[in-house]
Amino acid sequence: MNRAVRALPLFAAAFFGACAMTPPWQDDLQVALRSARAAGKDLVIYFALAGRAASDRMQASLTDPAIGSALARGGFAAVVCDGSLRSKLYQQWIGGGEGMGICVLDGTGRVYAARPGPQDAPELAAFLDLCAASRKPLAAARAAAPGPEADVASKFKLGQLLLQLGCRTECEPLLLDAALAGVPESRHCVARLYALDGNVTKARHWLRTAPDSPNAKVTEAYVLFKERKHKESAELFEQALHTGRLGEDRQRAILYLGKALHEDGHDDRAVPLLEALAAEGSGSTFEAAAGHTLWHIRNPEPGHTH
Repeated sequence: MNRAVRALPLFAAAFFGACAMTPPWQDDLQVALRSARAAGKDLVIYFALAGRAASDRMQASLTDPAIGSALARGGFAAVVCDGSLRSKLYQQWIGGGEGMGICVLDGTGRVYAARPGPQDAPELAAFLDLCAASRKPLAAARAAAPGPEADVASKFKLGQLLLQLGCRTECEPLLLDAALAGVPESRHCVARLYALDGNVTKARHWLRTAPDSPNAKVTEAYVLFKERKHKESAELFEQALHTGRLGEDRQRAILYLGKALHEDGHDDRAVPLLEALAAEGSGSTFEAAAGHTLWHIRNPEPGHTH
């Protein structure tokens, strides 16, 4: 028996063992909540809106190997529930959007990450990896800000982290407390939070008193993007990027610069930017979103115009 043939049983065992480790998507939320808490596992919840094309496409993609691998890597449990029937929980855990999206609860049942709306498989896999990587810093930030009596600097740090994870419902009071207590940088974070929810009026209110900084420029550029002022948005994203001082906002700025250029009819500039971002290889959600945007550019929906 040659070496390749002898290796087949080992390969098969490894393959099927890996498959067996992939958590199944459960269909009973209460059962999933109880079992996840009992095991101390983080629970990924997909709120589906049956019959909506985007929701149905995303639900069909949940069995994608990339998502299964991310669930297994992070030790997540997972469940699908009806976003219409569970609308109160959707509002409690995710907040914005139409009732469809992903949230993640920790082993105690407390929400710490959320994404409203559809995501494709690479985006969701990257988001799950981000959630898993954020567990230790999030635990440390929560320990430093145990309640209302926590100092504003600790509240702000926790609020920033929750904002990065998309957890709007949990980060809003923390960021507002910090802003009202005089933490200057928190003002553009509050503005970004409201812009993510589509409330550009509130976002503009907080931006008016936010100190000028490269990261505040990214927030203002994002507000312009939400207002569909794509040319002005692209110009401001470029200004922010030219400072070279964006830190974790750099990839966000590149992604939305590419999106703004595309919406403004400049795919010749947008595509190379997005291709370079997608190829950076850190496994970030922004790289995955760049890939999704490139697919959208190359496969426009019938009748799609800018």
